[in-house]
Amino acid sequence: MTDITAAKPALRWLPLLLLVVLGALWGGNPSFSKALAIAGVSPFSVVFWQTSGAGILLLGVCLLRRTSLKFSAKHLIYFAFMGVVGIDVSYVTLVFTVEQLSAGYVSVLILFSPMLTYTIALFLRMEPLVTIRAVGIVVGLAGAGVLVIPEGSLPSRDLLPLALLAFITPLGYAAANVFADIARPPNTDNVALAMGTMFAAASGALVGSLIDNSFYPAWQNFGHAEMVLAGFALATSIAFLIFYAIIKMAGAVYLGQVGYLATLFGVAWGILFFAEKPSAWLWLAALLVAGGVALVNLGKPKPVTNKGDGA
Repeated sequence: MTDITAAKPALRWLPLLLLVVLGALWGGNPSFSKALAIAGVSPFSVVFWQTSGAGILLLGVCLLRRTSLKFSAKHLIYFAFMGVVGIDVSYVTLVFTVEQLSAGYVSVLILFSPMLTYTIALFLRMEPLVTIRAVGIVVGLAGAGVLVIPEGSLPSRDLLPLALLAFITPLGYAAANVFADIARPPNTDNVALAMGTMFAAASGALVGSLIDNSFYPAWQNFGHAEMVLAGFALATSIAFLIFYAIIKMAGAVYLGQVGYLATLFGVAWGILFFAEKPSAWLWLAALLVAGGVALVNLGKPKPVTNKGDGA
């Protein structure tokens, strides 16, 4: 009995611990991308090696668990959209822009994804207009305005076009979120879906790198860039496994808090690895965007639960 009692507090803290680890991993994406861009690895090659490595690791997990792998037309469409739009478009843009922008700037930018998800859902009439959520969008737009102020969040006016281009990253994430909601294949294991998405993203990135002749042959030498690429792939696969573990243990609403942690960790990694010095404008933008996201999440309708279901 004592062992069971002692285990309960540990189990209660486990979702929080996993949430912090996931925030640290996702917050590292801009820094991983910046390090690789500085090392001369092209955006398409970064995404190819990141996603192919993660796909192989996730495939290994599926095989160990003897997970059923499905490749129907619906699955392939899901993999293609999530891989190309949700990962290729978003991550290639991230790698392209973060070489000159700060990792902290991109980390704050990614936090826009929930607001853009709700905005897209509004246009598609998938969600009703809720006042508190609409206010959240306005507050978030104010944060976007602060974020692109030259000589404020941006060190130079010349970076404004690149800073605006970077908004494609959270827009791609948001489009993938909406598509996942309406087109997720039923009765399919989450890790298997993540694995298929990774391989679809790797295929798209490989085609892109061959078209622009920028493919990076990572096998030729194993140096600093290759170590970072391997770490990026490993972090991506671990993040997906933790992502689904948190959903199973604590639910999607609890998981939604990870965006704030990812932003804080993203800024922190930029300070640690690139000696970035976030301005007061960047912190103000982060507060406004975080406030906007909180309002958008606060206005979400509560999911209907069946009181008769067992635990």
